[in-house]
Amino acid sequence: MHEQVCSGHARQEQKLAICAGSIPLSPDERVELLAVLASDSDPAIAGRAQNVLLTQPAEHFVAALARAEADPHLLTYCADNLAERPGIAAALAKNAACPTAIVTRVAQHLTADGIQALLDNLERFISDPQLVIAVKVPASQRRAAGNARRNAKRRRGDERD
Repeated sequence: MHEQVCSGHARQEQKLAICAGSIPLSPDERVELLAVLASDSDPAIAGRAQNVLLTQPAEHFVAALARAEADPHLLTYCADNLAERPGIAAALAKNAACPTAIVTRVAQHLTADGIQALLDNLERFISDPQLVIAVKVPASQRRAAGNARRNAKRRRGDERD
């Protein structure tokens, strides 16, 4: 099922069953597939998946983000929608497969645990000067800058990076 959804070959009824929770999946696999379906070309599927994602606990996302093969849709969804939730930014930082550009976007929410994960993989960390700058700024300033960027985007009507 995972491969079918992630490759875009799942049938409509399979997608609806994932949204409804009627297919036996682990919680972390379900949130990953829901994140993929949240960007489905069918607006009804995408909307349903987005609504279900809103009800999922942060720990399911953290578990899904811990997998090295986490789908890029999950990484993006978490960065765009859940960065403020406990453990999400750190989980993105800990996942070596997560692009540094995504980690940079959530840097304002990194805790000591997330920053330590970046330092543990120093090559990855220093490979992106923007990430280094984002982490170097004190946490309070990172949060204020992130809030200012989000507010400016809302005023422009642009919710995505």
